[in-house]
Amino acid sequence: MRPRLAPPALVLTVALLLTGCGGGTEQVALPPPSSAPPTSPAPLTVKEAKGRYLSLVAPYDIARDELAEAMKAGREWRTVRERAGAVAAANAACAEQLRGTSWPAAVQAPMTALLAEHEIALRHWKRAAGAGSSAALRREIKAAEAHTGDRTAAQVRAALGLPPRRPT
Repeated sequence: MRPRLAPPALVLTVALLLTGCGGGTEQVALPPPSSAPPTSPAPLTVKEAKGRYLSLVAPYDIARDELAEAMKAGREWRTVRERAGAVAAANAACAEQLRGTSWPAAVQAPMTALLAEHEIALRHWKRAAGAGSSAALRREIKAAEAHTGDRTAAQVRAALGLPPRRPT
């Protein structure tokens, strides 16, 4: 049986394309790159900022409340350590979201102070979450609680026209 040969027109087309004689490629002009700097979103209105702030800090507040309840109930230190880990995770997420929000001008200064407190507290929450003993856990929780930002959070709340957070 003889092998089938490709039609001559197909062979010629392929040969022309491979040698560059099959026609030029069309060049398309691309638009020039944008020289405008990226724009930041407009700051939230105070009304929008109230809701945003409350929704962002709620998980952190809840995690801290649950830790406090575990400690008051005298839970085993490893259980309390787990709660400290939850506080660390909530603190980190809260700070990231607060930092990524464009706050009204009146809130920016107290928010900067609050975020600075969150950073310090987070280091201690992480140490508490990895504590190897009850004493180390208590020490790190105490250090973290000294930087929870309650005072600066009260300033943020006042700038937003929110009532003070009720202690638990």
